[in-house]
Amino acid sequence: MPTSLNAAVATAKRPADTIRDHLIRYIGPFTAKNAVQMFAKQALGVDADSVTMSQAATLVDALSPMLRTLLGRQSAEKVIEQLKRELGA
Repeated sequence: MPTSLNAAVATAKRPADTIRDHLIRYIGPFTAKNAVQMFAKQALGVDADSVTMSQAATLVDALSPMLRTLLGRQSAEKVIEQLKRELGA
């Protein structure tokens, strides 16, 4: 494997990390981490670290009701849209 590819793979973020890092701005680090872990288990049956790119949209959708409750409908929809765009979902 070429060195640049190794570097790209090493720096690639897991989907759950991307979601968590995005949510930290709105709900804080503790809540973001626990929400991503809990909803990955609940919606996908896997640990957050095991969420794949193909599962990321399902995880974001599972987080949607919680985000609407905490942020309000309009703000939550913007956050969800941004997350899906960032994840390419």
